[in-house]
Amino acid sequence: MKRIKRFFIILIAFLLIMGAAEIFAAETDTEGGPAGIPDGPAAVKDKDEVVYARLFENGNVRSIYVVNHFTLSGGGVITDYGGYTSVLNLTDLQPVALSGGTVKVGSTSENFYYQGYLAGTDLPWLYRIEYFMNGSPANPAEIAGKSGRLEIRLSSTRNPAVSEVFFYNYMQQITITLDGDKCANIAADGAAVANAGKNRMLVFTVLPKQNADIIVTADVRDFEMAGIDITAMPFSMSFDIPDIGDMLGGLYLLTDAIVELKDGVGKLDDGVSEMAAGSELLRAGSGEFLGGLTQLSANSSMISDASAQINGALSMIAASLTDSGDMPDIGLLTRLPDVLNLLTSGLNRVSTGLIQLKASYGQAYAALDEAIASITGYQTDEAQMRRLYDKADAGERELLDKIMEDHLAALTVKEAYSQTKPVLASVGGTLDSLSSTLDSSAELLRDMATLISGALTDFDIMSQLDQLTNGMSELSRNYAEFHSGVVAFMQGVTEAAAGYAELDEGIAGLNGGVSELTAGILELYNGTIRLAEETTGMPGQIDTMVGSLMSDYTSSGFAPVSFVSEKNDGVSFVQFVFKTEGISKPQSEKTAIAEAAQLNFWDRLLKLFAK
Repeated sequence: MKRIKRFFIILIAFLLIMGAAEIFAAETDTEGGPAGIPDGPAAVKDKDEVVYARLFENGNVRSIYVVNHFTLSGGGVITDYGGYTSVLNLTDLQPVALSGGTVKVGSTSENFYYQGYLAGTDLPWLYRIEYFMNGSPANPAEIAGKSGRLEIRLSSTRNPAVSEVFFYNYMQQITITLDGDKCANIAADGAAVANAGKNRMLVFTVLPKQNADIIVTADVRDFEMAGIDITAMPFSMSFDIPDIGDMLGGLYLLTDAIVELKDGVGKLDDGVSEMAAGSELLRAGSGEFLGGLTQLSANSSMISDASAQINGALSMIAASLTDSGDMPDIGLLTRLPDVLNLLTSGLNRVSTGLIQLKASYGQAYAALDEAIASITGYQTDEAQMRRLYDKADAGERELLDKIMEDHLAALTVKEAYSQTKPVLASVGGTLDSLSSTLDSSAELLRDMATLISGALTDFDIMSQLDQLTNGMSELSRNYAEFHSGVVAFMQGVTEAAAGYAELDEGIAGLNGGVSELTAGILELYNGTIRLAEETTGMPGQIDTMVGSLMSDYTSSGFAPVSFVSEKNDGVSFVQFVFKTEGISKPQSEKTAIAEAAQLNFWDRLLKLFAK
């Protein structure tokens, strides 16, 4: 039985060889050259290269072969170059000559293909593939058939041993296929996911000039997976680039608005600076005014007591003159001019004190009035403030709120002062009136003292006693009313001093807030200046940047070159197709026998010759 099988195998092989020989003889001339093929070089329109590589599970290169395709417009001898170890004609039975990296073959076909196995194992990219099972590094052969938490890490970088033209102009597409029946909870950031039957395909795109950094995780059971597919081709993706003219127009409006914001903040800075200067004057004037009121308040008791003493003395003198029906004691009358002169001196001192107080008060009031007048009553334009508010960020809006708060406080102080100004302005006049009244009273007492002294000298006192009595009574009554006014006035001064102390404290606080506001506005203004300077050319910069970014991902100007040899010209297209070894469990002997039993006669025959 074995002899019969061997006979048929030899017979079939002989028939195949003889048939091929007849075909080859029919295409060969009598001198042994290719029949009908011109001796000169073939007219090659262009050439394509498809580079195939088998990778180990860890990403290292196992082998590389290249399928070369020529498009011809006329027959002849094709000359190609490459560091091949062997070549194979894929178009017809014409022999392919390989010598010292030069390939020669004759052809009359419009399309001619041949395959060459490269001696080297360098690709434009270096790949590294790592596997982890349950967090621990694992050999691919060890995880076949295992269950647990799987992690696959794949990286690619430029291979410096190969021309950079491929790394800078080619896009990679990396496809990891996982069996949906064996893998669950698949996670792959950056992947486009597609279903192919039960399989889950994870597709990663790596743009030119970029390295791959891929991580895939899954819960697996009885794990197996197909090989990882990698393709690379010139990047020629079509971009529908939007017209950025409208966007740039908006940016120009934005830069104009920023300049407008800067100018507005500049004006605001000027106004706040003026307000700060006025606030400082207000603080100083208010302090002086408070000092004057405090001094007047401190002397109020002395003034009231002195006035009370004068009032009491006058009342006593008037009473003694009125109540005594007999001749008053001449001894007492002789002392009366001295008492009246003492009262006159006291009134003069009080009047002098009031004059000095009026001078101090006048200076303080003038300073306060000047400070209040420096607060402008400018009412902010609501629309302008709204524009500034809309263009400001959160911090700037908080600052603008503070500005408005302090501005309203300043206006409140100005309004309160305008209402109390008549009262404050009348203080000077009141002090003048008091001083004048005191001077008149002192003059009257002086005259009375002179009159009494003269009467006593001339012993004519009795004739003038009635006149003296009436004068003293009237003076006592008038001074009593005057004294009541003095007491009421000094009480008002004391209350005003206490109340104004709170107002002065508020003015001091306002001044401090305005100072902080001034510093903040200055900082805001400087910031808007820098913002305006940095954004002035922003639209043009963005236009240039968009053009630069798009130039990185357009193939304009890229001329394809041969991967196999720099001697090859006329190359129009080069593509790379890589595949790693899959991860599968070892087959048992029974499985191998079962698969062999399913092969037909021709499959077994080819398998036999393949061995």
